[in-house]
Amino acid sequence: MLRLFTLVAIGLLLSSCSKEDPTAEFPTVDLHGRLVVDQEMTISRQGQGIDGEYYKRVLTVNAQEMSFADFIKQYCSDNNTRNETCLRAFRIKKIDDVSGATKFLPNGL
Repeated sequence: MLRLFTLVAIGLLLSSCSKEDPTAEFPTVDLHGRLVVDQEMTISRQGQGIDGEYYKRVLTVNAQEMSFADFIKQYCSDNNTRNETCLRAFRIKKIDDVSGATKFLPNGL
C-alpha cells in the first residue's frame, strides 16, 4: 500500500512539472499578400544601372498591414520552428531575397 501511495505521489509531482508554456495564438495569414513598389530599393538599384521596379510583399495580419520582413521577425523569430506557416514564409523569403518579391511562386507556397 505504501508503494501505491508513493507511485501516485511521484506521478502527481511529475505531471505538475511537465506543463509547457502556453504558446501565443498564431494568426492565419495569406503569405502571398500583395506586392507594392519598394521605392527606396528601386531608387538604389536604378542608381546601380538596373532598370525596373523592386517590389516588396505586404501582408494583412489581424486586420493590420505588415511588411513580410516584420511578420517574420515578429511571428517566426525561431529559425528552428516547426510551424508550417513559418516554414513556408522562410521559403518565400529566400525567393524574394534574390530580386524582390514576385507573384510567381512555386506550387505549394
